[in-house]
Amino acid sequence: MMQKPDADDRAVTGLELVVLVIVFIIIVYFSSVTFFGILWPGSNHGKGVLPGAISETSKLLRVAGPVAVFSATNGNPSDVNAVYLHPDPTQMGSIEADVALFIGDSGGIDFDRVNIVWVSNGVTETIPRKDTRPLVCPGWTIAGKYNVIPMKSANDNDILEPNEQFAIFVCPANTTPAYQRFNVNIGGTGGMQSPFWGGTAPVMSSPVSSLM
Repeated sequence: MMQKPDADDRAVTGLELVVLVIVFIIIVYFSSVTFFGILWPGSNHGKGVLPGAISETSKLLRVAGPVAVFSATNGNPSDVNAVYLHPDPTQMGSIEADVALFIGDSGGIDFDRVNIVWVSNGVTETIPRKDTRPLVCPGWTIAGKYNVIPMKSANDNDILEPNEQFAIFVCPANTTPAYQRFNVNIGGTGGMQSPFWGGTAPVMSSPVSSLM
């Protein structure tokens, strides 16, 4: 006659099942950390929201509002006080636009790690980052930081986060005559991405104009 197994001989007890579930959750979590590069709070990669699976490419960016272009006149625009190598009030010297993440995107873009490339008249030029004022062209800088939530301001890091907008100013070494096409590319450290903004340089009949 077969004997009834004791309680201690059961395959898995309730407590063991709970332990197994906890171990499984821990394994899945740390696998996600390894795969997606999720950063621990307090990481030295920068303050603020910097989620895993970050992609510092133009594919995450959108232009928030009009794109302003400035004539190559020293001191223009006043918030950057740009100095042009070849001043010419009849030609386009620089460009500025507010950029933001796509609505609903929880990612973040570290602008300390992006590359900005200006392409015009068959010439490709990598624009260096310059945060000095006046800014001597060529150079690009974060001209302003804003929070889209009323009564709130952007934090002091260079990570573009949800609900924030950065005003990005870019000026190449050479001025751009009217009707000449150009592209501005914003990409990550992996290389240049597709054009982010661009078009045809307008006739600079005033110090500032909008890119149509």
